[in-house]
Amino acid sequence: MTALSGGLILLMRILGQKGFYVGQFYMFTPAVSAVIARLFFYEKGFSDARLNIGRFRHYLRFYGLTLAVVAGCYLAYWIFGAVSWDFTGDTFLSTLGAQMESTGKDINDLPLGLTPKLMLLLFAIGGLTVFNIPFTISGFGEEFGWRGFMLPLVYRVTRPYKAFLICGLIWFAWHTPLVLVIPQTHHLTAAENSLNAIVLAIGSVATFIFLAYVFAESGSIWVASFVHAVLNNASRSLAYFAVVDNQVLANAALTAVMVVVVLALHATGRLRAFRGFFSSEAARLTAAGGA
Repeated sequence: MTALSGGLILLMRILGQKGFYVGQFYMFTPAVSAVIARLFFYEKGFSDARLNIGRFRHYLRFYGLTLAVVAGCYLAYWIFGAVSWDFTGDTFLSTLGAQMESTGKDINDLPLGLTPKLMLLLFAIGGLTVFNIPFTISGFGEEFGWRGFMLPLVYRVTRPYKAFLICGLIWFAWHTPLVLVIPQTHHLTAAENSLNAIVLAIGSVATFIFLAYVFAESGSIWVASFVHAVLNNASRSLAYFAVVDNQVLANAALTAVMVVVVLALHATGRLRAFRGFFSSEAARLTAAGGA
């Protein structure tokens, strides 16, 4: 995992923002590493990988919950004064057009009958609905490694919330190299960057717990992968119509919402799913070994 990720990070560093496609491969390194570990080094192999397709009701339930979480995040952005709205999409298209022009491409170079605004609308609707089905495979790239392999191992050797903290911070650190390929539209001071890192680290731990809860509650890595895709795609769809005025405040709002989500899950007893999930898994493997 370290060698594979490190090599891709070095390549992204060399290519800069032109390394966008390398970044796509980077997102699959957790799954690739988990597959290699399970094949050659993990004595249980794939027996506890939870590769069952899952129940349809879990997909529907967590799809609705995730859309509500994303909507809550954007409401918080607005309340915090971090974003202003542009429902025409002109601001996003203007920025995208400038970025494409810098690479020698034309934003108006589209199939007959399509305009940039119509394409934007289709992508926004698709990101909230049907795009999440094929994008589940991209969610699997992370979920199979992080929630499906790393978390269960760490969870079994330490206290539950220490496992969430450790895994969440590792997940956060793994994401940080992506700034090499994501266009930076806000330039922060050293103090703002430090505060931003702390806020994002807390938000990453909270988001890690949320996705882990989906995995434990559903008992399927595919449901967690689907929810991961919904979280990303829905956020991107609403981002087309929001102009970020203050990145630090936006990250603070995101973190606040995810912390509230985790606290709500704890207050309603939903996080007990972890206890039942891991204990039942251990009992199942013990029974299989005895047989």
